[in-house]
Amino acid sequence: MRPKINTLVERYKIGNILILVKREDLAVDPPAPPFSKVRGLYTYLLKLKSQGITVVGYVETSISMAGWGVAWACAEIGMKAVLYDPQYKETPPLLEYHRKQWEKFHPDIHPLPAGRARVNYYMGKRHLFATYGTNAVMLGLGLPLEETIEETAEEWRRTMRGLAEELLPLPKTTIVNVGSGTICAGLIRGWMPEEGTIIGVMGRSGRKKRKWNTIQEKSKRSLKQPGRIFGVPFRLEDPGWEYTEKSLCKCFFPCHPYYDRKAWQWLVEHIEELPQPILFWNIGRMNT
Repeated sequence: MRPKINTLVERYKIGNILILVKREDLAVDPPAPPFSKVRGLYTYLLKLKSQGITVVGYVETSISMAGWGVAWACAEIGMKAVLYDPQYKETPPLLEYHRKQWEKFHPDIHPLPAGRARVNYYMGKRHLFATYGTNAVMLGLGLPLEETIEETAEEWRRTMRGLAEELLPLPKTTIVNVGSGTICAGLIRGWMPEEGTIIGVMGRSGRKKRKWNTIQEKSKRSLKQPGRIFGVPFRLEDPGWEYTEKSLCKCFFPCHPYYDRKAWQWLVEHIEELPQPILFWNIGRMNT
């Protein structure tokens, strides 16, 4: 079951301002996780399998759906998923829910002490190779796959063509949540000059300049900066969110409170200053 093409674009209004919402949370049907970061994952795992890789590892965090995606995709393709499960004194309810989703696909699950994801990544990687041997691959944190970037770029292009065919004006502003920057990089790669400014809203406060550089590198395109004529018009905003902090902002459509809804809240708070039409790229939702 590959991810869909041409997911819905819905229309909502905040006051008199029209917001187009790209429902990429519908990119894959259940029992896959409802988020578009699995775009490219399926393709990438098929490549690994063709190279003789039989085992894929992933280190999960407290609120991510990536482990669910890895477990689902491996079961679809016929590979073994190995998930490294952070252990908390009090398990976050969302992690408990995700664990139940993992179990549907029968991955091997190994506990790791909850801590910094990067430290856990190296702990998990050592365990993976020691236990499963050379036919194993550890996936990067956040699934920063080139295949996902390219397939997201293709979905962006299809979306813009669809708007043009409906005789709708192309967006002058597109808002997207930024975690690893993979989806944002895909939008930038697919962008054409008449398609306005892309604004990435960081769901976790951090090194803004470093994140900017990461997105530019992943997109393989130059980003327009003050004083420059050329490049993709891009802004990166850091509202100061903690990773495990959730937005309680009212939303008209299913939108993940720990990820996309943070970007939606930024849109709502700044809507009067944003050039219209506005497109919101909804990556995922929470099913619990």
